[in-house]
Amino acid sequence: NLSFDLVRLLYKMFGAGPPLKTLFFGLSVLLSVVLVVYGYFEAQNIRVRHLEIATERILPRPGKLRIVQISDVHVGIIIREQRLDRLLQLVREAAPDVLVCTGDLLDGELDNIMDNAERFADIEAPYGKFAVLGNHEYYAGLKRSIEFTQAAGFRLLRDESFEVADIMIFGEDDITGRVPGTTKKSLEFQRALAQSRDQFVLLLKHQPFVNLNANFNLQLSGHTHGGQLYPFGFIVRLYFPKIYGLHELAPGKLLYVSRGVGTWGPPVRVFAPPEITVIDLIGKKDN
Repeated sequence: NLSFDLVRLLYKMFGAGPPLKTLFFGLSVLLSVVLVVYGYFEAQNIRVRHLEIATERILPRPGKLRIVQISDVHVGIIIREQRLDRLLQLVREAAPDVLVCTGDLLDGELDNIMDNAERFADIEAPYGKFAVLGNHEYYAGLKRSIEFTQAAGFRLLRDESFEVADIMIFGEDDITGRVPGTTKKSLEFQRALAQSRDQFVLLLKHQPFVNLNANFNLQLSGHTHGGQLYPFGFIVRLYFPKIYGLHELAPGKLLYVSRGVGTWGPPVRVFAPPEITVIDLIGKKDN
């Protein structure tokens, strides 16, 4: 705990007599309570992150195409109806042309949350709703997780692609479900993703691992929660250097890692607020 680390530092600086021990212990408890309370309210305050990406790729219509990304919602015991309603309200207000979920849509016992799928199904997106599996779909039970995702109105892409007008959307299965070796479907998927094409290529992949040999223009990922709890984000960053935000990997090749909506473990976030991401693709030829 960060507050107890501070107390140990104060012990070393000022000594550890009984009065100071009592004072420092009280301060550590107070700081812990403050961080938990702050983190609880931060976890409830879903932000909307806006991005504009200019592209010379062919778009399905003049002007802009709006993609709304949700990730790591973790629908379950912790995500209550009021918070879920707030998320869906923000998605509706964003008016997506395409809605995507980059994994971990659900969490926990599915028997208690299947009714929530209908709430997602009511969201309108003219060009469709697409999702990929995260690690928690496997933990919760793959068969029921797939049923929930499809009942929520998402087309589930499992090492598959789907063309939306002139945009190609690729969805890659999470590595949690990979079997040893390379399956024929996975190999064909990677070959297709490596091909050069004129369309704007959107890659949905739960964990922000990057294959620079893949031919995509924008990879959308989640999984990291932006670290969720300071200072543990520094540990997460050791495994996922690109823990959050927009990153240019190469000319014309971008990665965006969402902080996600929900939480894993306690319903607390410290300096890693939840978000949905609104991405406007702007055609350069239309400017």
